[in-house]
Amino acid sequence: MDKNTINCQELQKLLEENKDLILLDVRDEEKFLAGTFQANHVKTLNRPYLIMKETQEPVDEPTAQSWKDKPIITFCTSGNKAGKAATLLREHGFHAVSLEGGLTAWKAFESGVEKD
Repeated sequence: MDKNTINCQELQKLLEENKDLILLDVRDEEKFLAGTFQANHVKTLNRPYLIMKETQEPVDEPTAQSWKDKPIITFCTSGNKAGKAATLLREHGFHAVSLEGGLTAWKAFESGVEKD
């Protein structure tokens, strides 16, 4: 991933290719529990951006080791906090990009995608 963002079409392609990636919801836990990104084979994790930026490291050491070589897709409601979170993760050596337009864009994209 050479750029800082990914659009919905690119994310859909990665999901279809069963890429080993991390979906990271950076909204607060309450919003995460109310509903988040759903993908059949990829579990969505939650790490609020505000917690990430207030700590010395954005994630704990065991998590950092398991995420080291995986692409991380950050997202929030509109993409603003996700962009900041992806930047923070990149500053700590992770391969992170944010989903353009966040969950709002993804829901609009999904509603326009034909399902089998």
